[in-house]
Order: sequence, then C-alpha cells, then structure tokens
Amino acid sequence: MSQIVDAPFARQFLERLHGAANAHDAHAVAALCCTDVVWEDPAAPHTLHGRDAVQRFHSDIMFPALPDAHIELIDGPYLALDGTGVAARLRISGTMTGPLTPPGFAPTGGRLSFETAEFSHFEGGLLSRHTVVLNMLDLARQIGAVPRSGTLGDRVGVWMQHVAAFWARARQA
Repeated sequence: MSQIVDAPFARQFLERLHGAANAHDAHAVAALCCTDVVWEDPAAPHTLHGRDAVQRFHSDIMFPALPDAHIELIDGPYLALDGTGVAARLRISGTMTGPLTPPGFAPTGGRLSFETAEFSHFEGGLLSRHTVVLNMLDLARQIGAVPRSGTLGDRVGVWMQHVAAFWARARQA
C-alpha cells in the first residue's frame, strides 16, 4: 500500500535521491528504494524490478554513459491529490563519454542537457514505484541518433516517413 506523503517529506526525499545520483553513488540510489521497487526509465533496457536492478542500471548504464551527470530540480515537487505520489520536473546534464547500452549508442564526448519528469510512490519512506519520462527526441538529436530539425538529414527522414506511410496505407486498402 502506498504511503501518504507531505511536502516536507517529498522535498527531503528528492534531495536525498538526486544528491545520491549527483554523487554518482549507485548503491545510495538503490538504498532509497524498496527491495521490490518498480523503476521505469526509458534509458533502461526494460522496467527494473528490485533494488539490485536499480543499482545495476545506475552503475552499469547511467553513470558510465554520463559520468559527470548532474540532476537539477526545475519545478516541484508536486503532491498527488490523494497524497500517495510526488511529481517533479528535472534537468539532467552531463558529458556523454561512455556508451548508452542498450541500444548501443556510441559516446559523443559532447555535453547533453535534457528535461525529465519523475513520478514517485513510497512505502515505508522508500521508493516503491518510480517512473521517468523524458523527451527522447531531444536527447536523440543531441547524440546524433536523429538529425537536427531543418537539416538535409531531417528532410530525408521526413521523405522516408512519407514513403513508409504511403506503403502502410496501400497495405490497408
């Protein structure tokens, strides 16, 4: 059963969570989770189940990809109307000096900065469910996985989508 949270708890918990992430301490991040936490993050290869999976995600994927990652609270925290959850808007920045695996994106050596929204639920003062939503298109453009808007690559991509859409409609007819 979800814990009822108030504003002081939400602020203090997020400070601890983001402080652990900013210290690049995967064990400290995981220690803030229930043993059976459910953690959804588009950077993870799948939904993470359990404290150990959260620790491995941060130590094996997140921190190697962005070893100088820094999380900054932009807006919030906001309490759910029923008092069982917290939402916050964040900015994550860092230098991509390691691969993002999966899916296997190579390190660019460049600075990244992207916004996320996080939705959290708690049991016994620990995270029981954590969902991260981020602008994947913005991130993909920053690492070169998707061409920047207005470029030749962007125009070619749009043209290819039109061709694919034409064939998809033709198959439906």
